[in-house]
Amino acid sequence: MTIEDAVAKDLVAVLFVTFMFGGGVLWLIVATVAEQWRKARVAERQAELKRTMVAAGYRPEEIVRVLNAGPTSD
Repeated sequence: MTIEDAVAKDLVAVLFVTFMFGGGVLWLIVATVAEQWRKARVAERQAELKRTMVAAGYRPEEIVRVLNAGPTSD
């Protein structure tokens, strides 16, 4: 019996095992990438806000107060 015959015979079992173990790993990978992407976007928005405030003439104390006034980042 070749591997192709075994896979064709027990396709449901093979798919079940694949999704049980591979699905969890895939979920962790996707969740990690999404979280890091979100953190990068938040950092980009905060950097742009800081640049805008500096260009508008805000003092450093005011910039810190505005950034700390929002929701916590983590």
